[in-house]
Parts: sequence; structure tokens; C-alpha cells
Amino acid sequence: MNKKPRENKEADLENYEDLEGLTLKKMNIGLWLSLHRRQIMRIFIIILIITAALSFAYSAYSYLYYFLYGRQADTELLHNLTDNQINSQAYRDLNAPKNLVVGDISVFSVQGKYDFLVPLENPNARHYSNFRYCLENSDGVQLLCGDSFILPGAKKYLLLLGQELEEKPSNLRLVVVNMNWQRLNAHDIPDWNSYFKNRADVQVLDNKYSLTGSGDKNPFHSLQFTVKNNTPYHFATLPIDIILWNGARIVGVNAYNLENLLSAETRSVTLSWPSGGERVNKVEIIPDVNILDQSVYFPYRGEIIP
Repeated sequence: MNKKPRENKEADLENYEDLEGLTLKKMNIGLWLSLHRRQIMRIFIIILIITAALSFAYSAYSYLYYFLYGRQADTELLHNLTDNQINSQAYRDLNAPKNLVVGDISVFSVQGKYDFLVPLENPNARHYSNFRYCLENSDGVQLLCGDSFILPGAKKYLLLLGQELEEKPSNLRLVVVNMNWQRLNAHDIPDWNSYFKNRADVQVLDNKYSLTGSGDKNPFHSLQFTVKNNTPYHFATLPIDIILWNGARIVGVNAYNLENLLSAETRSVTLSWPSGGERVNKVEIIPDVNILDQSVYFPYRGEIIP
């Protein structure tokens, strides 16, 4: 039997492709990396040495520069910060609120009970306070305590009414237990005068006073007046101080709360209360409402008080 000669076929390496996806190009790259491995490592090591040398040189320069110039700059900065802190403290001290001015205490006796009047003045144009106070005698005994307020730049009377004491007190002093000064928020209230005028415009009109039963053993003060609310706000409670004068001297006091006074409302008030026999030729009626306290207002249904 005759065998057929094999045909010689040259292998075409350019078209070789492994079933796993390995190409001749990839094999050439791997062969080159294998042959030049030492050279590549030397280059990598040289790059690391250069990087380390540059880092060392930069660090040495930085330390030398700080030693020559930086310490002096830090010392000057520390002095500047200290000066700024001193200036800030001086500014705070200069703008700190001044103490509340407390006047002489007046005492009035009516049918076995005592009324007290204390003039107060806030010398601070941008500070207000809600504070607690106590009335003490000369022995330091607290006769009574309470809470009150004072608005920026305000003068007012603190009235303490109907106090039952064993004997007439003397040498009294008002002690402020917690004077919580607060500064007006300039964003919310940039102009205090306009804010005050808009919310405190309550007029007292037609003031008529008389002493009923002046010849009787127990006479009464009688007072009629009209209150007009010119503000756009409704007051849930409007406290009113009543000061009785005889010439330039205060001879008696009283207070009254007007409830649910609506905006633009005009309301007549008639009062009577026991007299201690004092002569009166003038009556001062002063609304004393804390317009910074949102609880003194009440809105219409759905309305929000700004």
C-alpha cells in the first residue's frame, strides 16, 4: 500500500489565538517584562530614592526656615491674639448693661394692710429684663418676693399691694435676686422706638376721680376712665397701675387688670376701693404691659402674632 506524502504547511503565528484569549501580542509583552525585570526594578528604586531625598530636603528646609523666622512670627501672632482678647473683654465691659436704678420705697397703710411702691429705672437703651425681687427689712428678713419686668430705657413703678404684716415695716430695701438682662435682637427689633410705639399705644381718657363718703369712717376712692387700644394687637391681659397724688407727693396706689382688650376697642372702667384718709388731687393711670412677652397677646382664629 502506498502512503500519501504529508503536505508541509507553514504555521501562521500572526493569526495564532489561544482558546482562552491569549494573543501573540500579550505573550510578547510578558516576554519583554521578564527579560527587563532587573532594569525595571532599578528604575523603580532610583525613583524612590529621589522621592525620599526630595522629601528630606524639603523637611530640612522647613525646619530651618521655622527656626530662623517661624518662631518669631508665632510669638508675634500670640501677642496679637492676646491683645485682641483684651480688647474684646474691654468691649464687653464697655457695653455691659448698667445696674437697675431703684428709688426710695413708699409704704401706704389701708385698713390693716400695706401697699408698697418702688420707682425703677432701666438706664440701658437696648437691654430689658425679667427679674425676681425680694423686699427686705433692716434685719435682712424677706417680707415678700415676686417677679417683674422692665423694658429698655423704661421708668416704672413696682407696686406690691394688700400685704398683711404684723407691724409697719421700716428701713426697707428692694433686693434683686436674679437680674436676667437680655439684649434686644437687632434682627427682630432694629428700631425699638417704633416697635414700642406700635405695641404700647394705649390711651387713657376721661379720668374722673372722687372720694366717696369722705365724712364716713371708711371712705372709698372712686375712679372712672376710658381705655382705648390704638394698637393692631389684642391684649389677653392689660395691667394698669393707678397712682394717687397730693401735689408732688404720692399718697396711695392701686392696680387693675383689663382682660381681653381688642385692637381698636374703647372700654370704660369704673373702680372703687378703700381709702386710708389721704387727700388726692391728681390720679395717674399707667398701662404696664410687657410688650416683649407674647403671652400678653391673643390672636384672632388662625392669626399668628409676629
